Amino acid sequence: MIHEDILENFRTYVPFTKEEVKDFFGKAKHVKYHKNEVLVEKDAQVSPFIFIRKGCLMTYYTDGKKFNHVIQFGLDKWWTGDLQSFMQGTPSNYTIKAMSDTEVWTLDKNGFEGLCADQPAFERYFRIIFQNSLVSHQKRIIRNISYSAEEKYLTFIKNYPRLELLIAQKYIASYLGITPEFLSMIRRKLANKS
Repeated sequence: MIHEDILENFRTYVPFTKEEVKDFFGKAKHVKYHKNEVLVEKDAQVSPFIFIRKGCLMTYYTDGKKFNHVIQFGLDKWWTGDLQSFMQGTPSNYTIKAMSDTEVWTLDKNGFEGLCADQPAFERYFRIIFQNSLVSHQKRIIRNISYSAEEKYLTFIKNYPRLELLIAQKYIASYLGITPEFLSMIRRKLANKS
């Protein structure tokens, strides 16, 4: 069975045939998670490569002081996972948690390699996905080292307009690298300007 919404999403990058995408559904595993359910536990398991059909996932790193640092949010039709863990078969450096009821398709390393070998169009597709991801992460690094907290927040709400409705303020603050109290100050300041 092929999900047309996923087929159309894949086709935004590569002109897949239905047969090529059918192989994806044969190799990937379909899983549903409830809000606050953990998909990947840090240091406990190898991360799969995760396609989010619908919902919201949060990837975070827990430091030695047990403080959680939000690395990224993943929304509908995005790929996520701990790429190092996935590629090297090592336990994940991150925890990945459902922030809403979420439906995903996951690929383990063997499924990924088999898909790319059996359907060469996926090799090109994943190259484009990885390139886009690298560009996105480089832009975030620049924002983190050169933007003010207010500029980071404004960029966040521009890039993720519906996330504030799904995610607690403390997670957004962590993603931005500021305290929840400072984020509240920024939001009040911006509300007063309006």
